[in-house]
Amino acid sequence: MRAIFLVLLVANLAFFVHQYFFAADDKVAASNSQAAAAQAELKNNLQLLSEAPEQKGVIKKTETVAQAKPAGAEGEVKNSELCTMLGPYEQLLQAEYAVERLKALGISARIAPIEIQEGESFWVYLKPEMSEKEAVRRLYELQKKNIESHVITSGELANGISFGRFAEYAEAETKLNEVKSQGYDVAIKRLPKTIQETWVAIDSGFAEKVDDSVWSDLLSKQLGLEKRQNFCLGVASQ
Repeated sequence: MRAIFLVLLVANLAFFVHQYFFAADDKVAASNSQAAAAQAELKNNLQLLSEAPEQKGVIKKTETVAQAKPAGAEGEVKNSELCTMLGPYEQLLQAEYAVERLKALGISARIAPIEIQEGESFWVYLKPEMSEKEAVRRLYELQKKNIESHVITSGELANGISFGRFAEYAEAETKLNEVKSQGYDVAIKRLPKTIQETWVAIDSGFAEKVDDSVWSDLLSKQLGLEKRQNFCLGVASQ
């Protein structure tokens, strides 16, 4: 019995030693093996950023935008077409009548005010003072010397002194010299003179649909009316 007990004790000790030392090493090895496998799988699944589907989508979208036409390109081409113009009208009511007449015939027409430069005027002035108070003081000084003038209240020459606007440069120059002789550093500013005319614009492609008899009737409504062409929408100043 003692021999059997000793054999069993030795066997249990041997089993315990094996489980404690060798089984732990097996678990560590298995764990390391699993970690290595996971790392290898992760490495295989890695992609360059430029190969990722999302990045490809961004690049493709950018290229699409770059190839798109400018938003206003088509509009610019359309605006460069020529429209037929009828005018100038002395009264707006007459132009409105012509537009209604043309629209009744299915013609696209509209009122088109046009600014036309008609010569120049010449403004004799003294440069602006630092403040309105200084401008008034300068005005008082000039008027004491019997120099006709007034304070400019708005615009780029606000708080300056005006000596008048003249239709002829020679007149402005005479005034300039007169004030300069009193010791003031005056100057002349050229100003464009514009007038506004009222025209009727017929959009591109519609004038050909108007019968000659209709043109004749429209042109006979007022002396001085004429038919000509100008740029559409830009119906620019002349």
